[in-house]
Amino acid sequence: MKSKLIPLIVSISMLFSSTSYSQEYSLSPEDEEFEVSTGSSASLVFPAVPEIPKNEPDVGEAISPMKRGQSAPFTGLLLSPAAIATVMSDIETKDELIRLEVNRAVSKLKLVHEHEMTILRIRNESDSKIDKLRIEEQRKELDTLDAQLKRERENRPDPFIWASIGLGAGVILTTLTAAVITSVSNSN
Repeated sequence: MKSKLIPLIVSISMLFSSTSYSQEYSLSPEDEEFEVSTGSSASLVFPAVPEIPKNEPDVGEAISPMKRGQSAPFTGLLLSPAAIATVMSDIETKDELIRLEVNRAVSKLKLVHEHEMTILRIRNESDSKIDKLRIEEQRKELDTLDAQLKRERENRPDPFIWASIGLGAGVILTTLTAAVITSVSNSN
């Protein structure tokens, strides 16, 4: 009997020490409020969360379903089922909006990337064609210069002939100069 009585007393004492009662919440102008926008034209207005009494233990993040007239297990903000449905719908809507926005941003970035890649591909192809045309033009110019050089080599006079003519002219000129000097010196 004593072993059954102790847990009962402990349970009752815990129940009374941390029990709050659900009640109507009246807002005065000095109370803080915050608004939760739902995806539609309606929005929820939440009153400020009440201070937790010092003698009440902190339950952290907790959800406790309640019925009318039932005592609340902790101090907090009571939401009606419609308010909870609205908040859940808003969360799901926001999740969907975020997913859509991310998909839109990714699609936009893909389009920008594809556009930039197309521009780079076109620029690369045009640069390649321009380089091929320049190389072909330089080959043609090189072939033309090679042909001119070959013609110049074929048309130039033989250096041996020019050396022989120069040597012969020098010998004749020297002989004539010596003859003129000898004749001038004999006449004096």
